[in-house]
Amino acid sequence: MQKKKASKTAIEKALDLIEILKNNDDIGVTELSKILGLNKNNVFRLLATLEVEGLIEQDLETGHYKLGMRTLYLENAYLKSLKFLEPAKPLMRQLRNKINETIYLSILHKKDIIYIFSIESKSSVLVHSRVAKHYPAENSAAGKSILRAKKEDGFFIEKDFEETEKEVSEIATVIRDENGYPLSSISIVAPVFRLNKENYKQFEQPLIKTAKEISEKLVSSKV
Repeated sequence: MQKKKASKTAIEKALDLIEILKNNDDIGVTELSKILGLNKNNVFRLLATLEVEGLIEQDLETGHYKLGMRTLYLENAYLKSLKFLEPAKPLMRQLRNKINETIYLSILHKKDIIYIFSIESKSSVLVHSRVAKHYPAENSAAGKSILRAKKEDGFFIEKDFEETEKEVSEIATVIRDENGYPLSSISIVAPVFRLNKENYKQFEQPLIKTAKEISEKLVSSKV
């Protein structure tokens, strides 16, 4: 006999709602109700609680909802907790200036890779930003690099030529802490006509050099 699936808690429902609003700038109660699989009264109660806490806001003209200002404070607090981020920024900028492609930091969360910060290319042709987006770790170069680094030592390159996103390529390696644990992936993401199977090797050493320098900064800060 199949077990009945446990119903979600109020917190889980609220988090689902926030996730929907993260990907939809302007959405009404009826649509939220359909996506969440909840009746409108339940959705109204969730919205009211989140609005009081400043996590969502309602447009008084349309009646639709979007994320509130307080989510910015939460995001900022989370980024501050990532100790590798500040040491990484100037070195990421140096790498971007050298190769003129977008540089990303990303972290592993369960089975997904989440892109948390970028230094964008100055090129006139860019790919859509991946910041705050998540993809299956086993497909993206960033995700593959962290998964591999949990089993192997050292710095190496993982590649993704249009596996995650059409017409977009990525090569990645990892940033390690003082114990050698992979904290984050650092990657180059670019249109496939600028980063591809024929030319990616020219980007490998600058990327690995940057990853090593960031890792060394983290080690020296602990001494």
